[in-house]
Parts: sequence; C-alpha cells; structure tokens
Amino acid sequence: MKIIGLTASPHANGNTVTLVTKILENAASGGAQTKHLDLAKLNISPCKGCNYCKAHEDCVQKDDFTDVISEINSSDGIVLGSPVYFSDISAQEKLFIDRLYSCVDASFKTRIPPGKKIAFIYSQNTPDRKAFDQHFAKYDFIAGMLGLQSVGRFVSVGDVKKSPAEIDGAVALGKKLA
Repeated sequence: MKIIGLTASPHANGNTVTLVTKILENAASGGAQTKHLDLAKLNISPCKGCNYCKAHEDCVQKDDFTDVISEINSSDGIVLGSPVYFSDISAQEKLFIDRLYSCVDASFKTRIPPGKKIAFIYSQNTPDRKAFDQHFAKYDFIAGMLGLQSVGRFVSVGDVKKSPAEIDGAVALGKKLA
C-alpha cells in the first residue's frame, strides 16, 4: 500500500503538516510506503482555463503538478491537508484543486485510476469544528468527480502540539485509508 500526504500550508512545522506527518508515520509503522509533498513549496502554476486538457491526456503546463499527479496515480491513498484561512482552504491548496480540472476529460470522466481513497485534514483556530463544513463539502464533491472515495475529514482546532486528542483524531481518520 502506498499513501501520499499532500500539505498546503506556508508553515513547514505548523498544525497541518504535523497532523499529516503523524498519519504518514502511523501508516509507515503499519507497513505502508509513504511520501509527503508540500504543495506550498512546489512550482504549481494556476489553471489557465485553456481546455487543452480536454483534447489531450494532460495539462499544457509542465510544472510540479505533473509530478504530484504521477504520485497520486501510483498511490492507494491520499491525505490532503490544509490550514483554514478566512473560512476555507489555503490559496496553495486551492491552486492545486483548480489544476485537478486537467484530470477529467471533455465528458468529465476521470483520468485518475480507480480504487483510490482520500482523507481530508483541516486545521483551524476557530473552536467550532463544524463552522466551515459548508465550505469543505465541495471538496468531497470534487473528490467524487475524480473517482476518489472519501473516507472523511478531520478538523483540528488550536495548537495540535499541545493536544494529543487532535493528533489522535487525525491518525484515526488516516487508518481508514488502509
């Protein structure tokens, strides 16, 4: 089993990265092959809306997105993590999500191989874990368009390094990928 963790936080040691790293460590201790990619550090350009991808098998842009999709295509499970800024995902993750448009053909059939699971991790300072559920629901929908089976989401609150329960909640979700 191969699990890829994608984080989209400008904070290399922040809550999102901590949670996704703990999920990957737990998966590796169970025998999974794991890899972490930091979307905030990769060179991924915005979608141009040119529709090249609808007539071709890939995106016209040749940047780090190509490598990320290759990793996703060869994985069994994906953990996608983002901090919550102003009620939604980070700009770094939104950029990645927009480029996923190239992963569906002109009839909106997915190009991602079937059978993959995805778990969503969100970290926020707002104490109400459900405060932004209406915003997060669209990412479940997008995962479905791509043929990915969502195993759920975990929303952490506050500083996860000071709260083992937050880490435990994320790890419990990560176990659903296996």
